[in-house]
Amino acid sequence: MLKTKDFYLLKVYDIRGKYLGIVDDIYINFHQGTIEGFFISNYLLFSKKNFVKTKDIISLEEVIIVKELSKKAGLSFKSIKDMDIKDKNNVMRGILEDLIIEKRDLSIKGLVMSSGIFDRMIKGKEILLLKQCLLGEDFILYYGSDEVRLQSLPRKKKYVSL
Repeated sequence: MLKTKDFYLLKVYDIRGKYLGIVDDIYINFHQGTIEGFFISNYLLFSKKNFVKTKDIISLEEVIIVKELSKKAGLSFKSIKDMDIKDKNNVMRGILEDLIIEKRDLSIKGLVMSSGIFDRMIKGKEILLLKQCLLGEDFILYYGSDEVRLQSLPRKKKYVSL
């Protein structure tokens, strides 16, 4: 499993070995739960083709190798990052911090929600399933139950005395 932070600043090359730029943003389809492609930040200021569709990706390792560039499609992750997440009772649960992505098919499996800096240190971050969320204009609606909760707990560092 990957997070969106794993893709940022990855170098992008075409099949001829030409350097195209670095990954600046991820474009998603929230309702289908897929990644549409990556926005490439390059040195050409007014370039219209600075987007890589996932179907054009040949290799996704330390660098991304692509067939061709195309025009943007989908919803920018930066536009929904830090968006409020509310439950069915209109209670604020936290903000969207990150996505959990399957590396094999680049599908979105979950949302990483943070409820504040103090809660993050004590409780950790909560992980919501994408199937239990709806994207609105102002917030993300979580309609899942609280019976099963997935959390990413902070690590406690153990110090060894010499």
